[in-house]
Amino acid sequence: MEKKKKQLLVFFTCFYIVCCFLSFNRHSKAAVFNYHSEIFSDKSGYYIYLPALFIYDFKAERLPTHIDIKTGKGFSIDTVNHKIFTKYTYGVALMESPFFIVTHLLAKKLGYPDDGFSLIYDKMIDIAGVFYMVMAFIFLYLFLTRYVSPKIAIIGLAGIFLGTNVFYYSIFETGMSHVYSLFLFSVFLYLSELMFKPGQKEYLNIILGLVIGLIIVVRPVNVIFLPSYFLFNQFPFKDIKRLIKPMLIIAFFAGLLLIPQLMYWKYSSGHFFTYAYKEEGFTNILSPKMIPMWFSTDNGLVIFSPMVIFVLIGFIYTKVLNPHQGLWMAIYFVFISYVFSSWWCWDYGGSFGSRPFVEYYALFALPFCLFIQYIMENRLLLYGFGSLIILCIAWNLKLIFSFDGYWYWGEWDWPAFGRLLTGPTK
Repeated sequence: MEKKKKQLLVFFTCFYIVCCFLSFNRHSKAAVFNYHSEIFSDKSGYYIYLPALFIYDFKAERLPTHIDIKTGKGFSIDTVNHKIFTKYTYGVALMESPFFIVTHLLAKKLGYPDDGFSLIYDKMIDIAGVFYMVMAFIFLYLFLTRYVSPKIAIIGLAGIFLGTNVFYYSIFETGMSHVYSLFLFSVFLYLSELMFKPGQKEYLNIILGLVIGLIIVVRPVNVIFLPSYFLFNQFPFKDIKRLIKPMLIIAFFAGLLLIPQLMYWKYSSGHFFTYAYKEEGFTNILSPKMIPMWFSTDNGLVIFSPMVIFVLIGFIYTKVLNPHQGLWMAIYFVFISYVFSSWWCWDYGGSFGSRPFVEYYALFALPFCLFIQYIMENRLLLYGFGSLIILCIAWNLKLIFSFDGYWYWGEWDWPAFGRLLTGPTK
């Protein structure tokens, strides 16, 4: 057992080093203050809490001149009222903060301006993003091995990483929220089995509360992930009196992490509760764009990452957990698709594939692994489906390395998509 743990430690350490190298190499061609850099557009909106708090005391007039414009308008500055505005919640910044503090202490010593926006801070985000991706995979591995063999778990995780846009958001777009949510979802799935067990240690309830709080403050729409608890666990309604204390502990520590967000909203808007996205919202709720979101050339989920097909097929094989498990997973997949496609910008702008699904591969990794397990029991199926899976990985990676960060053509522009698929890498 100890030997296996050491082997896993070495494996994931090597995986981390390789992914950091890939991320550094990807961003080596991009200087600061451009749309390929780690602190730009949405990414700067998530990040701004850190320099604002640790360097500039949330005083807008102290920020570098036009820094909001230089970083792609992910946040805005009101120098008259001395306010810094971002519509994004602070969860990503909180998770990046240990890396930021170390980087800030080292910046001057290594010859970089310690202003929060020089090149070393960009690289810090790569290190943080890759770290949380690797940690997500470690917790997913621990979760998956409750149902499948370690070998199947590793193969399944490799397929998810290389065959979906998880790769893109772990290596290319390390400052976006998705890889951080992927980590939190993985931890939640791993811990959910322990959530209401008799004799539960109180510190586990504290951890669960903090994880749930983080899930919400990283991306508020993540709240729709929490019911996934019921996909793998039965709530002990008969013991409801025994559960009051652990539920209160979980709720208390989840609520603690909401307080800083409320304080920021009070600072920025004058109200503890505000809708920072203003005119943006779920305006397609009565006419969700599910078909385009799945199949359009404009960031379509299946079109950019066809490996998803095998993830969905895997719902059939979840009957090993529960006869109705696959049906409930399919219903849940349709539900989250409905929510995501109801957003005013259903293609989610500058994305590779449908990015809201990235973190949900934590949930759908298990059906995929069960599918892998099934085909590995039959040599003919293994050769056939194995070849298709390899083709899907090649398709996904080719698109990733040809993609320039934004789809500039039409919703169903297949000739342009063909040129992207067969054209040169960038």
